[in-house]
Amino acid sequence: MRRTNILLFVTLGAGIALGIALGWSLKTPAPAPSATPAAQADSPRRILYYRNSMNPQITADKPTKDSMGMDYIPVYAAAKSNDTGIRIDPRQAQNLGVRTGVVEKRAFARSIHTVGTVLVDERGISTLSPKVSGWLERLHVKAVGDLVERGQTLAEIYSPELLSAQEEYRIASQAGRQLMGAGDAAMHEETQALVLAARERLRLLDLPAANIAALTQGKPAQRTVSLRAPYRGIVTELGVREGASVTPEMRLFTLADLSHVWVNVEVYANQLPWVKVGDPVQLSLAFIPGRHWQGRIDYLYPTINPQSRTVTARLLFDNPDGALRPGMYANATIDAAERSTVLAVPREAVLHTGTQDSVILALGEGHFLPVMVHTGAENDDYVEIVDGLQAGQKIVLSGQFLLDAEANFQGAGARMQGGDAKAGPAVHQH
Repeated sequence: MRRTNILLFVTLGAGIALGIALGWSLKTPAPAPSATPAAQADSPRRILYYRNSMNPQITADKPTKDSMGMDYIPVYAAAKSNDTGIRIDPRQAQNLGVRTGVVEKRAFARSIHTVGTVLVDERGISTLSPKVSGWLERLHVKAVGDLVERGQTLAEIYSPELLSAQEEYRIASQAGRQLMGAGDAAMHEETQALVLAARERLRLLDLPAANIAALTQGKPAQRTVSLRAPYRGIVTELGVREGASVTPEMRLFTLADLSHVWVNVEVYANQLPWVKVGDPVQLSLAFIPGRHWQGRIDYLYPTINPQSRTVTARLLFDNPDGALRPGMYANATIDAAERSTVLAVPREAVLHTGTQDSVILALGEGHFLPVMVHTGAENDDYVEIVDGLQAGQKIVLSGQFLLDAEANFQGAGARMQGGDAKAGPAVHQH
């Protein structure tokens, strides 16, 4: 009985000792992956620590996850002289939403949106003055802004000079008809010369052809002569009133043809290489939605406005119904000529820092390299690359802000290390 108790005690002691040994081995933490030879063999560089993807100030000395379940990002030792850029785990790049594209040569066009003011086409402005002295007996257009049609009578002028010239022509024409059958050929030729001279004088004094034809047929001279509109337009200036005396030096009417109008718009100096005379332009008015006018650039002024640093472009538009009125504000879209072989990248790929522009190259296997670029023109979708990239290179289109922050963070860490000095993270999480 005593021997049995001793054997049971020894067996229980051995079991307790084995349990303690097993429990100790289960609680012993496994070595961090960064410290294992396999992990060091898989990574081209030594991992210094792990950084929170949302807050770079929070770090850990072993792989872990944040409160949202996202993996910490490994931070590697400073790159060797032949290994530049940023390196992150490809799986982590996918979690960050990194999307890539390709630098390519493409057709590049842009539309320039600007505003302008409708103006009278100065090539359609005419002034009307009499060619004889006299009195304005009747005024048919009495207000500025009146619309007149082509051939419409504007005023009737009594001129003793013109009346006398009509009588001379009527008498000469009558004498020519009487001498037509006479045998004196020399007198007949002389009379015809007088008729032609009198007729030409009436024509130069702007007597209508119908009045001249009536005088040729022997009808009496007209007491007044009518001043008619040369085209359809509006009266922009009225310099006389009914009953006033007139002379050839006086400007009685000023007419403006509104069947064509100008629109002056402002173009910035950096947009000038994209516009030229003849480029198509589309015009719209905010208070007439859905309607557009098609025109073209008629002229680019040779000077720059010193206040706005813009160049005035003059646009020409047809205005058959008069909907475009001088003084209106209008929106204009200039369709600049397309370039066929421009090296361009999507707008989202370019990082603007205020002093320089950069693009992040995707070199593959989690390796990224920020490069400085010189940009040119931009449109709604693409940016022209003047220098810094080549066709066929892969670039980052999304997530580049996080990569750029990582590059700055690693650069700051390398500077803090100062050689062999170890850069300790600001906040640690164990």
